[in-house]
Amino acid sequence: MAPHRAKQLFACTMALGLWGACASAASIKPEALPDWVGTWQNQGAPENNDLFDGSTGEPHGCTATRQPCREHPPYNAEWEAKYTTNLARSLAGTMPDPLTKCYPRQTPGNMRTPETIEFVARPEMTLIFVEDGNHVRRIYTDGRKHRTGKGAFLSFNGDSTGHWDGDTLVVETTNVLGEQMLDRSGAMVSSKAVFSERIRRAGPKTMEDVITITDPTSLTRPWIVHRLYKKVDGDIYDYACSENNRAKVDAQGTTHLLKTDGQILK
Repeated sequence: MAPHRAKQLFACTMALGLWGACASAASIKPEALPDWVGTWQNQGAPENNDLFDGSTGEPHGCTATRQPCREHPPYNAEWEAKYTTNLARSLAGTMPDPLTKCYPRQTPGNMRTPETIEFVARPEMTLIFVEDGNHVRRIYTDGRKHRTGKGAFLSFNGDSTGHWDGDTLVVETTNVLGEQMLDRSGAMVSSKAVFSERIRRAGPKTMEDVITITDPTSLTRPWIVHRLYKKVDGDIYDYACSENNRAKVDAQGTTHLLKTDGQILK
């Protein structure tokens, strides 16, 4: 074995404590990975609008910022009632969307960001940079298992592990902070949800993410959502919510967007 190769494996083993995981990552050559270079943005209405599941949007082609508008997750009765309550709050302009409070949207709601995203595929992990909220998903492909015990805490992005199936990245994400809004219509799932994804480049200017949500707490069956992204010019931008916080909540609890001069955007 070449000295530099042995050094890489030793460093990986010391960092992870998992020889099998390191060997798995080391067996994939960077040049064998698909080309995902570029800046990507969610495609627009009607099939892939700003609802998390635009394909079930009602009315067809509606957007969450143009109420009334809803999607149709396969909720059980309890969670359909929660969603109905959120829809009413959204219609009234009082939806407690996490983005309004400068919190990042959790996985997989961050995959329907209206802003741009960037994929960086490496043998040991794939990074997904999300402009809206300025946070990063880390999908580990080094053979490790999901965290257990005290390490299995809930977080916005959750715990993502995956593997390559040809040119498709197969991902499973657990331990996501539940009951956060997937979109501005108020759709959400519980912290017991497991998210499976198949991410691939579907064409020269198209990326695809097929998301399957399994949640025994909120859903009666798996919820399958297709997201498509088009390649756009330019780079992903910096995003600092504290410097761009232009959402004002008035005394009645209604959220208003402000123009650069501080006046309410009508």
